[in-house]
Amino acid sequence: MSDVIAGRIELLHPLARGASGSLWRAIDRRYGAVCAAKVMRQRDGADVLRFVREQTVGSAQGLGRHPHLLPPYTWVAEDDTIVLVMPLVHGGTLAGVLAEHGALSPSLVAQLLRQLLDALAAMHESHWVHRDLKPANLLLEATGDGAPHLLLADFGIALHETDVRLTETGFAHGTPGFMAPEILEGAGTSAAQDVWAAAACALEALGPLPPRERLEPTELPARLREVLAHCTDPAARPLEALLQRMLLIDPAARPTAAQARDHIPLPTSPPAAWVRTADGGPVLILDQIEAPDALPEVPLEGPETLAGMAPRLHERLVARSRSATSPPPAPSAAGAPPVQQPAAAVGTMTPPSGNTTERFVQGPTRATPAPQSGPAPRRGGVTATGVVLLLIAVLSFAGATALLWSALS
Repeated sequence: MSDVIAGRIELLHPLARGASGSLWRAIDRRYGAVCAAKVMRQRDGADVLRFVREQTVGSAQGLGRHPHLLPPYTWVAEDDTIVLVMPLVHGGTLAGVLAEHGALSPSLVAQLLRQLLDALAAMHESHWVHRDLKPANLLLEATGDGAPHLLLADFGIALHETDVRLTETGFAHGTPGFMAPEILEGAGTSAAQDVWAAAACALEALGPLPPRERLEPTELPARLREVLAHCTDPAARPLEALLQRMLLIDPAARPTAAQARDHIPLPTSPPAAWVRTADGGPVLILDQIEAPDALPEVPLEGPETLAGMAPRLHERLVARSRSATSPPPAPSAAGAPPVQQPAAAVGTMTPPSGNTTERFVQGPTRATPAPQSGPAPRRGGVTATGVVLLLIAVLSFAGATALLWSALS
């Protein structure tokens, strides 16, 4: 029996496990489609912050629709478990490809780097820095012997330029071997760090090293020259020159992600000519899941393109709130204006069916008397006008009496 999180995400079987959680093949019951679910456990505030960052990238300025970015398209939570939901990618990771095939040809690495830089250019334009580039976070579609399709994932420590820094001073974020030298020196976050890390990923693809043999950042330029020293691939020299610029110690001297991307030309030959290992063998990016499903899969661009997709929850709530109308005013007697209730004391609530409307009143329910037109009402048989006339008559009689007394005397 499979587990269902928050009544929506049905976990089928695990695919991988990492430091921040486990990745599952799952079903998004809302859309009736197969997806990937990253299951995280909320242990402390740092885990919640990681989750918020990763989810926020997916909703930021359309980044979730970028062809080389794979942020979550939604999330669910139950008890202490948080699940980030994203499309399922079948080809594994660049780290897996390197483990299987070894070093890749410069022509292939150049095209993978171009796609990665395109993803980073979009993030940097939206003022996001990824901060954790490494081959394990670079996913690949299962394209067989065709042109590869790379997707950048795992935005758990991504940082927006407006984010409040909650980490301790001098604490370095990232993975050893793929962290720019200024990070290790305690410098602030910048897009140039992603550019350096992208070059480090490319160098790893050109000449993989065991994790225990990771080099210091200042040693990477020499390693690059060593790896490509005798390479005859036509893309080797231009790629080496670009990577050397991306690996400069001074962050300000490095090209931007967009500038570096534009220095890599698109391939002009069929994939079979350049999707190769460093030794010239073919590179096959095969399906790592191979689990046939009767259900459709959530597309890479997100569930919005699924046929018959229901509106998102927030869209439904907004639509319902806009359709809510205030109850009509009650008719008043003798054509008098309706009694007005104070605006702060009365609200309206429209039930889902829309057939009836309930009124709820906050605070005192006594209505303020409506202003009356015409003569004032009689109280105790005497009107205000009668009192005034009586007072005038008394004063006039007193004046006449005084004049008569003066004449007689």
